[in-house]
Amino acid sequence: MSRLSVVLPGDPVPAFFVERPNRFQAVVEMGGKRELVHVPNTGRMDEMLFPGTPVMLEKSDNPRRKHPYSLKFVNKKGHWICIHSALANRVFEDAFDEGKMDWVQGPLKREVPFGNSRMDFSIGADPSMLVEVKCVTYEEDGIAMFPDAPTVRGQKHVEELITALEQGYQAAVVFMIFMDFVHRFTPHRRIDPILTEKLRKAHDQGVLIKAYACSIHFREIAVERELPVEL
Repeated sequence: MSRLSVVLPGDPVPAFFVERPNRFQAVVEMGGKRELVHVPNTGRMDEMLFPGTPVMLEKSDNPRRKHPYSLKFVNKKGHWICIHSALANRVFEDAFDEGKMDWVQGPLKREVPFGNSRMDFSIGADPSMLVEVKCVTYEEDGIAMFPDAPTVRGQKHVEELITALEQGYQAAVVFMIFMDFVHRFTPHRRIDPILTEKLRKAHDQGVLIKAYACSIHFREIAVERELPVEL
């Protein structure tokens, strides 16, 4: 088995979603009691976080944490979706180390400054490829879509990649889809038409647009297969 990114160091804790008072917190019901937990994803997730939805939590061993539990997985249509968006870069890096990203080679650097942004990765040299990774948790009818809320930051990153291309770099946007039951990817035009047009412009100018569905387990996430991208 390929090496996978560790997501939950301990046993997952089942619960049921109750409500989300703000984008950083959620109320869940666990063992007959209600608990305020951390939400490691600032997206809306309105299409899957309904009262009574099964969720899976991770308990932290850090006694200084404000909330002992974090909401890591949401059940949708009988499938689990990982909502911990910060893990996308780790999953990408693991896949790169395993040779699953055969479209790019060379030494990898994290958090590389470019223009007014920090790109997630720089890979190779002469010219290097700048890579921005986005975590995808939104799905409609088996189609993975990004974003689930307008993202000015995402628009800026795509513009920076176009500029990088003009300056002689290579560039790519990688959509890491944290679910395993989708069959293709497309930008979410209804939510963010500006980002959709910027991605089309970037693609037309030579920026690679890649999407990967991931296998989802409570302790492990890994790139499973590349998906068709429809812009």
